[in-house]
Amino acid sequence: MGSESFALAFARPAWLLAVLPALALCWLLYQRAQRRSGWEALLPAAMQPLLLERHSASRPRARYLLLAGAWLLAIIALAGPSWSVPLDTNSPNQAAVVVVMDVTPSVLATDVAPNRLQRARHKVHDVMRLAADHQLGLVAYAGSAHRVTPLSHDRATLINLLGALEPDIMPVEGNSLGAALELARDMIDELPPASSQILLVISSSEPEQLEALERHAAELGPQLAILGIGTQAGAPVPSADGGFLRDSAGRILVPRLDSKALAAIARRHGSAFHAVTTSDADLDQLLRFGQSSVRGGQEPQMTLQDQGHWLLLLLLPLAALGARRGWLGVLLLASLVPFPAEAAWVDWWKRPDQRGAALLEQQRPVEAAKQFEDPAWRGWALYQARRYPAAAAAYAEVIARDPDDPNGHFHYGTALAMAGRYEDALEAFEQALTRDPDHEAARHNRSRVEAWLEQLREQSAENGTDAQRSEGQDSTEDEEQEQQSGEDEGNQTQRASEDPAASSEGPPADPAPSAASDLSAAASSNAGSGPATAAGAGETATPGSDPVAAARQAEQAQALRQWLEDIPDNPAELLRRKFLYQHLQQQQGSQP
Repeated sequence: MGSESFALAFARPAWLLAVLPALALCWLLYQRAQRRSGWEALLPAAMQPLLLERHSASRPRARYLLLAGAWLLAIIALAGPSWSVPLDTNSPNQAAVVVVMDVTPSVLATDVAPNRLQRARHKVHDVMRLAADHQLGLVAYAGSAHRVTPLSHDRATLINLLGALEPDIMPVEGNSLGAALELARDMIDELPPASSQILLVISSSEPEQLEALERHAAELGPQLAILGIGTQAGAPVPSADGGFLRDSAGRILVPRLDSKALAAIARRHGSAFHAVTTSDADLDQLLRFGQSSVRGGQEPQMTLQDQGHWLLLLLLPLAALGARRGWLGVLLLASLVPFPAEAAWVDWWKRPDQRGAALLEQQRPVEAAKQFEDPAWRGWALYQARRYPAAAAAYAEVIARDPDDPNGHFHYGTALAMAGRYEDALEAFEQALTRDPDHEAARHNRSRVEAWLEQLREQSAENGTDAQRSEGQDSTEDEEQEQQSGEDEGNQTQRASEDPAASSEGPPADPAPSAASDLSAAASSNAGSGPATAAGAGETATPGSDPVAAARQAEQAQALRQWLEDIPDNPAELLRRKFLYQHLQQQQGSQP
């Protein structure tokens, strides 16, 4: 960096006005210290050397020079001395790319295999791969422009919503390229120009589009990169009924891409244009992935950085010397005290919620729940840790703070359902739907819990029927056994009367089979009525009373958890409703 690029400035120059008053105050204090006391006017001149003590002038002078130096350092630090340093354009929190994607019916043309829309999706995936440390955002446009995802590092959400972009989810037909570029410019407005770009993925070049592109390219300049997907010849756009789309005049719609016109606009304003390729050559030409801001011999972009905090290190020993003796030693000893092993240095500068979020990203939900102060975050961490009762208690705090939040009631109901409190969960889902009738997740979970409760009732009824049937069968068997026993006793009596020897030598009838049958019937009855009692009367069955029923109940509980976690995910329908709502809001805002 040359000396001509070095610049010194002050972030808060108004503080420099305090320099002169501070120096004047120090001078007045010094003069007051040097002024002779009133005893000199009362005592004779011959007795003054004997009665008055004279101090060396160098000692108080050094003291006040030290005070003036400390005040000057403090004032300069408050003024914020700043000098130019190179801007790190590759920093993850600075580098950003906003993809503006054409979702008009022209993207369904098949002149680029498999079609233009699929090729555009592949290129956005390539951007995510090449710009791994960049923030990415996505804007889609047809007759209206909409922000699909804000600038973030969340690739999973971007991939999920990117696959749902189709022309039929857009609320209005047409082409609002100008509104889309305006929305993208707002997203990167606060970022450094050298590290933020807009990638326009375009597949048509109508005159009104070229006019809007010309206007925005003049303002964006190098920040705009244009990726053309399509050919000059074009191709018909297939329709859902097996034919081809037609324009207002009844002719087959054949969207064409004028690459020469797009390249000319890019050249005039310093932007970049490239036709789509099957490799990464197009994106390497258009975007700055891991490259320095120095291009073509240009000077790197500089920025002023406040460095006044370093002057505070010089103030510490001066402040210690100006105070009591020994304070400097105390500061030195304090600097030698080791930090606690469990507390990292970076954690000192983070709020508890930030520390909890970091632990949650590391898949440590139990520790994260202990850090979170926000009950919503704490409830989510406890839910991830499968501590559902504690999660329900945390979400109850969320509801207490904001009773009208439908998401709070939804999360509360889900935690209650996972904890086994199904009736309370239904009530929470009802509260969520009362506040937001379109809450699909709450409606889905409510239907799952209702189906589960209905299954429990049917199972209880079946178990009760089986128990009654088992008792009837047991009573019939007992009567048959008693009848058989009576016949056996009669036969034995008859044989005993006919053969006294057999009567005296033969053993008596063993009652054990009858008793064992009764115990078996009782056990069967208890096994059959146990689940019914637990479900109907609210009693708790012992775990070992029926292992088969316990295993079945555990399996059904696991199935319920799977149902609750399997919330239907339809990003296309989500985007359709979101875009329609935003379009209606824009129309209402434009009306006088």
